[in-house]
Amino acid sequence: MIVIFSYTTKEAVADGTLVKIDQQYLDEAGIRTPVYLSRAVFEKYVKVPPEMEGEQDQDGRLWDILWMFRVYAGENRDEQIIRFKLSCRLPDKGDWLSNETFENDRLSRIVTLKAICSANDIDDPQPAIFIMMPNED
Repeated sequence: MIVIFSYTTKEAVADGTLVKIDQQYLDEAGIRTPVYLSRAVFEKYVKVPPEMEGEQDQDGRLWDILWMFRVYAGENRDEQIIRFKLSCRLPDKGDWLSNETFENDRLSRIVTLKAICSANDIDDPQPAIFIMMPNED
């Protein structure tokens, strides 16, 4: 096989396409494998929108993603791709995405994300978890 192009995990983290989660958060959630979030997931569901500052914090929003992934992964241990849901509060600015559905009020959304377990990098075959939007690869 001839490799025409490769884009490594290290390169994606360096240019900001992926966000590597600190081990401290993974330890707290009981996850022993490195975890990376796509920039889209981080920006939409981890970063606190200005309208919600003081009401929520980034650590709590990250915790929700990691914990719900862990719950779904525990129920689907043999799957390489896991789709999981979580509840997320976001301002109602008309920016709903196809992976979001209405919950109790217009500020609460049920969000579906996708996690893939794959090699950490081209030169590191150890497993890693990549959490992304359902339409991302």
